[in-house]
Amino acid sequence: MSVQQMPASMVHVMLGDCSAADARSVLAVLSDAFEADREAGDEPRESGAGRPTVWTADFDASGVPSGRGMPDAELSGQPTVEAQGGPCEVRHLREALGDAFTVHELGVEAGDQEVQMKLRLESGAAHETRPV
Repeated sequence: MSVQQMPASMVHVMLGDCSAADARSVLAVLSDAFEADREAGDEPRESGAGRPTVWTADFDASGVPSGRGMPDAELSGQPTVEAQGGPCEVRHLREALGDAFTVHELGVEAGDQEVQMKLRLESGAAHETRPV
């Protein structure tokens, strides 16, 4: 069995602690800034029965966010985002999120050639990045 490796520019994103609507808002912001592995009509949906749901996507964050115009980025809650990838690419993804939301950094783990960052997002006019 072979394991496929993601290109170095890809950042794997996991979204949790949020509604499907909030997941849709966050993924729309990231899809607006970067190429994604998700189809345009691939909308987050609730799994039902009150079970926790995690949404995932991969983004090619090799370049600076395009800033093609941010979609409506209102959130009803405070979703958590875990991003895993190369240091520059994770930083680009964080910058794109910071353009649309207030970002609270919950933790960073740095490896040899990869970074895993956990963030909490909230709606806010300031859109500043703050460590917690």
